[in-house]
Amino acid sequence: MRNPTILPSIAVAAFACTLGAATLIGSGPAFAQVAAPANPTMTNVIPDGGSFAVSGRVTAINADARTLTIAPSSGAPVPMVAPASVSLVGISTGDQVSAHYSRTVAFVVGTPQAGTPVATETVAAVARTPGGIGPAAQVIVGRVVKMDGPGALDIVNVTGGGVYTIRATDPSRVAALAAVRVGDSVTASIGPFTVTSIATCSMFGLIC
Repeated sequence: MRNPTILPSIAVAAFACTLGAATLIGSGPAFAQVAAPANPTMTNVIPDGGSFAVSGRVTAINADARTLTIAPSSGAPVPMVAPASVSLVGISTGDQVSAHYSRTVAFVVGTPQAGTPVATETVAAVARTPGGIGPAAQVIVGRVVKMDGPGALDIVNVTGGGVYTIRATDPSRVAALAAVRVGDSVTASIGPFTVTSIATCSMFGLIC
């Protein structure tokens, strides 16, 4: 039995929906082959992990839950969680701040004999969500049904459903996918946006 394989934390380059041809019965004695419409192509659904930075206004903060949202001058607000090691003392709604934050993204391959991890979201729901993965933590689990060559494979949700194609372009991910086999489960674990440092901006100190 193969041991579960941990893949590097590199985003999947494309998460494309595919649907096979459907066979329909015609009105006459012959059968008609009719190609079913393909699902929309989803690109960069699984985000990159790493470290990031944002400057903007604090629009919400909950010191007890250790959560806050920062709205930059352009772009969508960024909700984050703050670990106990990061002080939120002195940070209030309306403050202009500069923050650094991180996100972890990890992939694990499990053999058919291994237990399937519990998912928080289905493959189909993630693929059809505008913008793909949001800022919150999520776990997505798919089952491999076909290998499409180096760096490409077809998966379904572990409970069934439509077929989705994952294509990797990063050389290290293409190499890692060589260990995947039909029947394996592929789990993507995406962490939340997590604050690593935060400071208020002022004309006499940090200028954002």
